[in-house]
This record gives sequence, C-alpha cells and structure tokens, in this order.
Amino acid sequence: MSTPGNVLEISGLEVRNLRPAGGHDGGTGAGAAGTLGAGQAPLVRDLTLSVGAGEFVALVGGSGSGKTLTALSCLRLLPPQLGITGGSIRLGSTDVTAAAESDLNAVRGGQVGMLFQQPKRMFNPNRTIGQHLLEPLRIHGRLRGAKARDTAVEMLHEVGFADPARGFGAYPHQLSGGMAQRAMTAVALAGRPKLLLADEPTSALDKMLERQVLQLLDRERRERGLGVLYITHNIAAVAPFADRVLVMDSGTIVEGGPTASILAAPQQDYTRELLAASQLAPDSRRRPPPAERDILTLAGVHKTFGPRRRRHTVLEDVSLDLKGGGILGILGQSGSGKSTLARAVVGLEKVTRGTISRHLEEAGNAPERATAVQLVFQEPHSSFDPRMTLRASMEAPLLRLRGLAPAARASRIADAMAEVELDECMLDRRPGQCSGGQLQRATIARALLLDPRVLICDEATSALDALTQRTVLNLLLRLQRDHRLSLIVISHDMDVVRYMCDRVAVLLDGRVIEVAETQAFFASPAHEHSRALVDAAIPCRGDHLRSLMRGPVSLHS
Repeated sequence: MSTPGNVLEISGLEVRNLRPAGGHDGGTGAGAAGTLGAGQAPLVRDLTLSVGAGEFVALVGGSGSGKTLTALSCLRLLPPQLGITGGSIRLGSTDVTAAAESDLNAVRGGQVGMLFQQPKRMFNPNRTIGQHLLEPLRIHGRLRGAKARDTAVEMLHEVGFADPARGFGAYPHQLSGGMAQRAMTAVALAGRPKLLLADEPTSALDKMLERQVLQLLDRERRERGLGVLYITHNIAAVAPFADRVLVMDSGTIVEGGPTASILAAPQQDYTRELLAASQLAPDSRRRPPPAERDILTLAGVHKTFGPRRRRHTVLEDVSLDLKGGGILGILGQSGSGKSTLARAVVGLEKVTRGTISRHLEEAGNAPERATAVQLVFQEPHSSFDPRMTLRASMEAPLLRLRGLAPAARASRIADAMAEVELDECMLDRRPGQCSGGQLQRATIARALLLDPRVLICDEATSALDALTQRTVLNLLLRLQRDHRLSLIVISHDMDVVRYMCDRVAVLLDGRVIEVAETQAFFASPAHEHSRALVDAAIPCRGDHLRSLMRGPVSLHS
C-alpha cells in the first residue's frame, strides 16, 4: 500500500535529548513521570533513543516513568498543557518538532502507526470497529468497497478475533478490554506502517493471544522491515522478540543494550529489581485455611445480550462457590465472560437466569451488606468521572455512611492511598492527569474504603509494572490475612493466579470447564484448553527468562 503524496519517507526514528515539559496541571494520562510544580521541571529529561527499519526495541519501565509520554512526543500528540522544550525527533530526514501539522497528519496512521494503552478511550464510541479500520485502509491504502471490507475482516482474524465478521460490526462498548486491544492493533497496522509505536499493546491479553500478537508484529518487521518501539512494563513478554531493551526510570533512560546482555548482566539496580519482580513464584507463606462455609455461591448463572434473533450467550450455566477467607482465581481468554461474571456478582449486570447468593449475615446492617462485595474494575480510566478530582471520586462512596464526619472521611481516604503507595497530593488530580498504573492503584484504594468482605479484582494489576504489581499483590494478601477478606482474582496472568490463589476456575466461551486446587491445576490441568493456557505461559515465566535469552528466539514457525 502506498502513502498518498509521500510527504514523509520514514526509514526510522531518531530521538535526541528530548525534553517535554508540563504546565501547572502536572502529570498527564500520558504516563508522566513525577509530580510537577508550576510548569518548571521536564517530565522526560534528555532522552535519546533510535529505532531502525526492521528493529524491535523494547522501552521498559515502571508506571509514571515517562514511557507513554515519549511515544506521544514522537508524533507530536502531547496534551495541550505539555510541550517539547528541547531536543529533536526525526522521522527519516524530517524533524517532527518543526514539521507542519498537515505533513504529520499524512503519516499518522499511515507510515507511522500508534497503538494506544487505553483503546476504549481512543475509539469513537459512535463508530463501529469496521468503520475505524476502513478509514486508514481508504486514506493510506487506497482500498474501497468489498476489497477494503475483506481486508479489514482478515486483519481482525489475524489479531485473534474468533468471529471477525461480528467484530467488524461491533461498537467499542460491545467489546471486552482484550478484544478492544486486539481491534486497536488491527487499526494501527491497517495503514501498513513502516514504524509502529506500541504502548502496552498486550497488557489486557492472555498469554496465548499475547504471543499471537507479538508473533504478528515479529512477522511484519521481518517481512516488511517494520520498526517497532514497544512500550511495556513486562520484560519477560518481549524478551524473545526484542533486539534491544531500554530501561526507563523517572523520565530518563538508565540502561540500554542488546536484550540478551541486559537480561544476563544488568548494570543498574533498578533493572535488577524489575527482573526480580517479574519472577513471581507461588506465595509460600502460611495462609489461614479457608472457612468451610461458603460466603458466595453461584448456581446455574446464565447471561445473554442482544435482541432475540441475534442473542449472544456470554455466561452459560456457571456454578461456583467462594469460601470465607478464600482466594478464587478465574482464568480465561479475552471474551470468555470473566468481566461479565464479575459485574453480575456485584449487581451491575442482571443475569438471565440462575442465582447469585451472598452469605453475609454477620456483615451488619443493610447498608453495610450492600457494600460488602466490591469490584476493582479492569479499566480504571472508565471507572472514574473525568470531571471530578480523585478526592471527590474517593469520597463519594463514603457519603453513604451516616455519621462519618468530613475529617474521618479524609483520614480514611488518606489511609487507603497510603496502602496502595500513592502520594496524598494526587487526590487533587483528575483521572486524565494520572498514568494508567497510578489510576489503577487509586481504583483499588477506592474499593477498600468501605471495608468489604469480598473483593473482586478484575485484572487489577494488568496495567502495573512488575515492581508495583508485586507491591499491590502483597497488599491484597496482607489484607486478606489480616481481615479474613475473601478474594476473587480475575486474570489472564498465570503467574498472578499461581501467586495469589487457593483454587482456580477456568472459563471458556462463558462456561466453567475446570475447577481445581491451584497446585494441582498447574501440575496437571485436566481440560485441553487449560493445558493450552498453561503451556502458552511457560515461555514467559521468570523461571525461563534468562535461558530464553541466551540466543535469538522466534516463536513463530
């Protein structure tokens, strides 16, 4: 596919001494590093990096380190309160900082693709996925009619849609988080780019789909010379594919080099900490055994969506139980019904048939029982009102508690923020001024405010870097032990489930296909699909990380 006008000919990316800085608003949803004063400090300091044709470069770092801000700077897509105050960004022979907006529009989505971290926020809710895909195919590929539609459907198939024709006609709100991320990958590749800026493109995907998307990007760069700047907090996931790794902390590159060298002999303490944190072993500390009594039971739960003639079954005859003080892990691929199940348990979705019973007699009076089951949402940006500060959003559920004075509310909010290691000054920010990881921790803090008996964590750590993920997981384990909290951990991350859970339930196409004790499940999964999930996770486990990187690895045939 050719690019109309060939305004810019992209052969690679060169960033030299980049210094984006912000105004009074401080950090942004672009993953800004640190908290700024009145428009003084740069969010990224003297950053230098390059991506050549056919090269896969992984930019790794913690939440708020400035990774996303770096990617947005490369296409001059910074929020209004931010600007580039120093350095240069070159796409081929053209300096992005000096290029006309019309020239940049000619390559955005064409020669340079951008894969955003929060896909549902980036899609137009009034347009179908197919309409989003047809636009770059028309503008940059000059495809029309049936050929454009067939190409779009084929691209959805390549990124893992089981029913790509249905996905083509779906609106963004009709997709799960993982399906939306796959759709965004297809849109980013539709213009046949020469450079792809990929910001956490697989964080919401299970290991099978993550590997499929990575294999697709690997094939594109080998066959077409696609350059990839892959932003991630998970070194293990990209280790088999990346040529080079750049480690970012507090707005600067602290270490960089060939992937094998970085993993075999990291020079910086921060890099060593990231590697160590990515190797989650099953939690070996003594846990109090779960109570014999069920605290939550689901019996024959069925859920369908859509009109009668096009009814879609999301949950089918789901029966599960959660013991008091227990931790149940729910595994499944994107679109298997995990999030719908969580929303049904807390009453945000009405089931078509079946029963969900809470056994919370000792929880106190009726208002407290109503809040005894809390949900940590998968997409934190969607669970906060963008017009409200975090303080106002955090205080809202506490207003239901009669007799709780303003000072007591403020104290409880401050304690919750401290437990998830967020500075209290962040309470005066709005959601768009927080990085994804910061906002996800705030979501957990808000869920803890009402002292729940059951906490449902829907991919609660998927957007967090390895260091923060371990901190939050250990926090949840401590709360579970200290307060006999019961947890449902919904995740596609096998290591998280192994680390946290007593029992595992596997969902496939809305049905529970296996329930087992965690140790027995990972030692010998009974169902064929369960075995495929466990096998797909093996190349990404910390135990295998260093051995994988003793030489170049390609997972595709």
